[in-house]
Amino acid sequence: MNLITRQTIGVLFSSLLLLVFYACDSGGEAIYFASNRDGQWDIYYSDPNAEEQINLTDSPFAERNPVLSPDRKLIAFSVSKDSKDLNVGIEVMKLKEEEKISVTTGLGTYVTPHWSPDSSRLAYAAAQPGKESFVLVSDLTQSLSPRLSDVQSDEVGDWSPDGNSVVFSSSNPLKPGIHDRNPDGVNQRQVSCGNDTEARWSPDNKKLAFISDRAGNRDIYVIEKEVKDGLCESDADSKLGLYQLTDTEGSESDISWSPDGRQILFVSERDGNSEIYVMDSSGNNQVRLTQNDKTDKQPVWSPDGKNIAFVSDLDGDYDIFIMNSKGEDQKRLTNNDASDLDPNW
Repeated sequence: MNLITRQTIGVLFSSLLLLVFYACDSGGEAIYFASNRDGQWDIYYSDPNAEEQINLTDSPFAERNPVLSPDRKLIAFSVSKDSKDLNVGIEVMKLKEEEKISVTTGLGTYVTPHWSPDSSRLAYAAAQPGKESFVLVSDLTQSLSPRLSDVQSDEVGDWSPDGNSVVFSSSNPLKPGIHDRNPDGVNQRQVSCGNDTEARWSPDNKKLAFISDRAGNRDIYVIEKEVKDGLCESDADSKLGLYQLTDTEGSESDISWSPDGRQILFVSERDGNSEIYVMDSSGNNQVRLTQNDKTDKQPVWSPDGKNIAFVSDLDGDYDIFIMNSKGEDQKRLTNNDASDLDPNW
């Protein structure tokens, strides 16, 4: 077989693979994740109903933490020279064209990217050498990303579904807690005043769930929109509009609202190791979904709310599993000797 024939077959095969990729993806059931199975971290795609897993990025760099855009046309992810490199950038891939866009430039650690609801902008935290960490917002062009926050910002928590709010956490001792600002940089307000992280807007924009250790342990709280945290007032400790949903001796993390806003997925160590739980948005009916002796983490809802993808080190390395919303019908999506992490529907 000559070179031209081999090249032609290769092009046809790649085209067929892309057609299969987008045909599967049209149902909205594609799962994106990071894996180091090929010796470095890459972003992969898989249809839960098929066995094939496709390497999307396939580069010599370490690419992790995929975040799919709401319109499912773009995917943002972190990129670094290797997993030990402290300089971490953010890139975006156009899925249809397989074109990569560098969102960040220069030395620094750029983390926690979150998409605007219309998929046109990306908010992220930027820690550059000799500077405090701040939140920046990019419109995916090569122009300089404008700064959003005016306080030290360690992570972007979420971009609200209505597009009018970006929430971020600060460890600044003068203004610790969660801050809220319009994505165009106006009307910043301090939402909470503690060691509070992982802020997540409810689908209806009315409540903000977050993790706080204000009671001495990492628990889940919910605060209603526009409510002032009592800890922010020097002469008051009002809890009106602020609710503690969990109260255990173990730490909670990995908050994920269900698409209809009625339930919250989370990880808890209350039983001695990390397991996945679900509860009503009121905090009632807390149910353990996984029953493993190993670590289960990173639960995320499917777009229709019927299934949950999560990570478990059941056999000694991290793999991705799927179960229904009741914790039943658990099945393995990946199975190899490497680590598969960060599932994203």
